[in-house]
Amino acid sequence: MNETITPNTREHNAHMLNELNEDVARGGGAWFKLNRKEHGTLKGIVVEVETRDRTYEGEVVLSRKTGKPRKSRVFTLITDMRDDSIEDDRGLRKFDANEGAYFAILDALKEAKATAEVGDTLEIKVIKDPPKENQQADYSARWTKGPGVPAWYEAPQPLIGTPVAEMGDPF
Repeated sequence: MNETITPNTREHNAHMLNELNEDVARGGGAWFKLNRKEHGTLKGIVVEVETRDRTYEGEVVLSRKTGKPRKSRVFTLITDMRDDSIEDDRGLRKFDANEGAYFAILDALKEAKATAEVGDTLEIKVIKDPPKENQQADYSARWTKGPGVPAWYEAPQPLIGTPVAEMGDPF
């Protein structure tokens, strides 16, 4: 079956490739699960925060009030944690902050009278387990300024700097 390539399909495909490149660039770091007291405390230097649509079992979760997708924030931190099964583990950890965790982080920023910046330190833990499996825990967070991002850390960069749509047809 021959597919007709139009400017719209080319632009759509280019958009998909750009998203793929962005996802690959963000790929660093192991995930840290934090939704029960037993998971402990996560503390590290903030190097990236990404907003995503919240999903459950592969489906986007919609707000009951507005019908719009609920959001989560993925924080990437440099921590003191190391995993021997990860080659050259430098402590990079990703944490998916649900609404409860995010509001605890906002409260910590207000308490610190700080503006969030890359290189600041976030410390967060669960203080009360969720009453049911499909509910959220209660969190406590602390935000402190600095110490900055270590010299060895390079922020992930997209694989290509020019959007594919602007590159033209390579063939």
